[in-house]
Amino acid sequence: MKKIIKYAIVLTLGLMVTGSCSDDYFNRGSQIKFDDSNYWTSEGNVKIFCWEFYNRFVGYSTGTDGDFYFTTFTDDQAANGMNIFATTAPSSSGNWTFSYIRKTNLLLARVDQVPMSEDAKNHYRGIARFFRAFEYANLIKRYGDVPWVDNYLDQSETDEIYKPRTARDVVVDNIMADLDFAAANVRTKAVADALSDKNMVNRNVVNALIARVALYEASVCKYQGNNLTRANALFTKAKNAAQFVLDQGYTLSPNYKDVYSSLDLSGNKEVILYKNYVAGIMTHSVVGYTNSSTMISGLTKDMVDAYLCKDGLPIALSPLYQGDADISKTLTNRDDRLLKTVDNVLCYIGTPNSKGYTSSTGYKITKFDNPAMPASETLAPNNTTDGPLFWLAETMLNYAEAATELGAVTQADINITVNLLRTRAGIAPLNVSNVPNDPKRDPNVSALLWEVRRERRIELVMDGFRQWDLRRWGKLTYLDPNIKPDIFKGARIVPKPSGGPTVDANNYITPYKTSTRPVDQLNRNYLDPIPTGQLTLYQIKGVNFPQNPGW
Repeated sequence: MKKIIKYAIVLTLGLMVTGSCSDDYFNRGSQIKFDDSNYWTSEGNVKIFCWEFYNRFVGYSTGTDGDFYFTTFTDDQAANGMNIFATTAPSSSGNWTFSYIRKTNLLLARVDQVPMSEDAKNHYRGIARFFRAFEYANLIKRYGDVPWVDNYLDQSETDEIYKPRTARDVVVDNIMADLDFAAANVRTKAVADALSDKNMVNRNVVNALIARVALYEASVCKYQGNNLTRANALFTKAKNAAQFVLDQGYTLSPNYKDVYSSLDLSGNKEVILYKNYVAGIMTHSVVGYTNSSTMISGLTKDMVDAYLCKDGLPIALSPLYQGDADISKTLTNRDDRLLKTVDNVLCYIGTPNSKGYTSSTGYKITKFDNPAMPASETLAPNNTTDGPLFWLAETMLNYAEAATELGAVTQADINITVNLLRTRAGIAPLNVSNVPNDPKRDPNVSALLWEVRRERRIELVMDGFRQWDLRRWGKLTYLDPNIKPDIFKGARIVPKPSGGPTVDANNYITPYKTSTRPVDQLNRNYLDPIPTGQLTLYQIKGVNFPQNPGW
């Protein structure tokens, strides 16, 4: 609690400094002392308390742990060094944390005593339950069954703190109950904006999260739990929540890159919630890492080949495809998103671009670039472009996938989602009655679902979703180069006699020294191991708390 109050005082002090400044205040020091008995006295204090929850939205990052670009353990990107699956359970992990869940429970325990309207109380109850659901959704993605705690606990209540794992389905039901309450009680965007709470969690954001989480858990039910009835109920929930957002008047930006490279997303009609970065206050590193002498983690051949040609056909079927003998041919007649994601000049070891940059695969990432940004702000960690947290394109794709999984997708469903994205990208629309049969299609995935998943992969490339998508679909095998060899290849080049990157027999860059990735016990990697230090704490308390299967 002291940490929370300290945070609130710092924020309040910041507001005072920007408003009216008094030398006497700084000479005397603050005469106000907050504790848990006198803090909950106004709606303003409750609002300040909620601000810290927004720290949980990572967005872009000042390090290499952001949601964008840095999540390279996929078939989309090749990092400087090969990502491999963990071989042992760690002793600790920052991902195993219940601290913010405890804070949401504190808010729920105290909000009733605050002198404000019942509508305001319900709004903040909804905010608390939104963030509790957000925390739990991230926990179960990694760990499966986790203890469900929905009341504020004193540190002495060890019997409640150290409780057995709650079944994942029960946790999901509780998450959905939290989000349903939030969807009914959190303020609408219009009301929030009128109260000067722009770019805060509102009812649209809640529904965007429902669509995201319900789609994820529906896929887990279907592809890992073999529970189609429960999966369909969650797919339906995802579709309905996404439909709510689609009906709120958001529109796609004319330019694909607008969402990722803007210095100010406040007026962007595609963005539902974003993280605002300001020079000298809050900055990030994504632009710096993709424009640096440090080797850039480029797209794989597998990813580049996934982009369609302008006729809406995969490269194996399209007469428009020019081959990949050089980068100009690779980019000719292709999806506009490819042209906006990578540069039209290759750069690699021995052949850097004009600025001296190199990429692990030859493909220089340009998706996050903004030439208007001051030079000093292009260096890591000083980047100031705003980062999307929830936006229309992702919600459209959640809708399209849920509708397809339900088996009753219509052309109208595709037209308001996938085909709007394709129109922006300059490629022909998808026709549900005449879906191309890509020779590279996974035979266990229908042609239509394959194209919907392709659209998601392309639209959200490097946005932090891909590895989680592979997990929920039960497709971590896509990370095995024996199954998808092109994930270990980059651009095709004309090799130099010496001083260049390693290439294969067909002159494709091979970014790794080895052509294999250890994939033993692959099935266990659908869940992370619970940190062994945490297991020990539960064992000391005599609580049966089993490790995840295979670890």
